[in-house]
Amino acid sequence: MRIVILGGGFCGALIAKKLDSSRKLEITLIDKKNYFEYTPSIHKVVSCPSYLDKITVPYSHFLKNVRVIIDNVVHVTPTCVETEKKKIGFDYLVVSTGIDYPIMLENDENVFVLKNGNEAADMSTKMSKADSIIIIGGGLIGVEIAGELITKTKNKKINIVHSHKRLLERNPVKASSYAQKCLEKHGINIIFNEKVIRHEDQSFLTDKKRCVEAEAGIWCAGVHFKPWFMNGFNDSIFTDKKSLKVNQYLQLKGYNHIFVGGDINNIQEEKTAQNAERHASLIVKNIKRLLDKKTLIAYQQRKIPLVISLGDHDGIMTFSRFVITGFLPSIVKRLIEWWVLGRLKH
Repeated sequence: MRIVILGGGFCGALIAKKLDSSRKLEITLIDKKNYFEYTPSIHKVVSCPSYLDKITVPYSHFLKNVRVIIDNVVHVTPTCVETEKKKIGFDYLVVSTGIDYPIMLENDENVFVLKNGNEAADMSTKMSKADSIIIIGGGLIGVEIAGELITKTKNKKINIVHSHKRLLERNPVKASSYAQKCLEKHGINIIFNEKVIRHEDQSFLTDKKRCVEAEAGIWCAGVHFKPWFMNGFNDSIFTDKKSLKVNQYLQLKGYNHIFVGGDINNIQEEKTAQNAERHASLIVKNIKRLLDKKTLIAYQQRKIPLVISLGDHDGIMTFSRFVITGFLPSIVKRLIEWWVLGRLKH
């Protein structure tokens, strides 16, 4: 039985690891890189490029029987995957390619986005030289990058421009207030209810005609779903935003042999590593149940803790309406990183 997994992030890598020991299955993982990357800590690479080595694990370290293909996917049909170099047939497919983080400015010179560790490492050189920085977007990524910069660098003028009335707007007000207080205490200027719409030279113009001077920008505002490689499928599999529609078993709408996990599916929940791993666990169970001709298990959404770092020694942990701030969340964040990477390294 041939199973192909697209994407080696939290969802895809865990599925591959869980199925690795099965001798009855022919598993193929396709990714652009040859290693797993712990994405919740990528922001740390901006201030410390060498940290990238700590948050990556080669697939060969924890996948012994899975075939790993390092290539770009160019087309997917209901029966096969085409990369730039190969054509691979499958009986079951898992799509877990994640989402895209586009820079929505016509001029993106010296504007960076935190897509992966290598880009974060490249960004660090520019950030270290820039005396003034603008962070566009005050959600999870924007706040964590801001926290990293203010605690690891000195004498920088940093502005955050956020289109909402508070930081971390999908989280409790207490979390937003704490993040704002912490960042402003370190000298960051926060501009609310405005969007950056244009960039010229070292000037960033907002929709309220405010001009913010900055030598470098970090774009943290919005995501795009771009499963363009599935354009041959019926339009009914796509939402208006182009995420992939799944049923209660995480199967692609109308295709029971294709599963979709991680950020790219249309489950209405926070796009976190924890939820991606929950998708992975269920997909593995349901593939096995399909093979055994058993009833599938439905996905159950649930509230999960969210940990946000503000540098190495401060942070925020939320769970439903409960909020814990200070040193403890920062310890929890590090322990989660240690535990997840430890599963793969040992």
